[in-house]
Amino acid sequence: MNTTPKAPPGEKRRDRALYARLVESYHADRVGIFVDFDRLNTPRSPLWNAWENVAPLLLVFLASLGLMFFVNLILGTAVMVLGVFFYLFIVRPWIAQRVYRRAIAAATENLHNWNLLWKLGGLVLTLNFMNKTRCVSPDGDWRAFVTRYLPEMEVEGVEAYHAFNRLGRGEEADDGKGAKGGKDKDEPRLQDLHM
Repeated sequence: MNTTPKAPPGEKRRDRALYARLVESYHADRVGIFVDFDRLNTPRSPLWNAWENVAPLLLVFLASLGLMFFVNLILGTAVMVLGVFFYLFIVRPWIAQRVYRRAIAAATENLHNWNLLWKLGGLVLTLNFMNKTRCVSPDGDWRAFVTRYLPEMEVEGVEAYHAFNRLGRGEEADDGKGAKGGKDKDEPRLQDLHM
């Protein structure tokens, strides 16, 4: 028996509308989404890739050990020291770039991924025209941030917003049929991060 309380349908619709407003604002470059690399590059994060983090260190270690045993101890030690600097200044920024790209792609893909990354505490929202205005996860409320700072869309949904814009441009209004085609009810809401 499942005893977890389900969210009211209006709340899910409101969250989807707020999320759509957030993603639209991100693509319009009104909002910046920043990634906390240290929080999202851990084994408990769905964005973490073990080979990305372990393979470079393993290669440096094995190469330096091989040189220590088969060539020269001093040369192997020097390769290990240089390998550490190579990892810190080249490999680690490369990993951070890849985690950032995966996090942004996953966060803007669907609401489930956004909520999952928000709960991990790996995202920060900022207004591009006011850098000091920010919302930091997991303690910040992204819904309140979007409602307060991105008020141009109606909270009830994206469809009402687009219909209003079409009327403002002089286009004919939709008759209300087939805007979504009923797909929203049939699609599964839970989606895994496949990166």
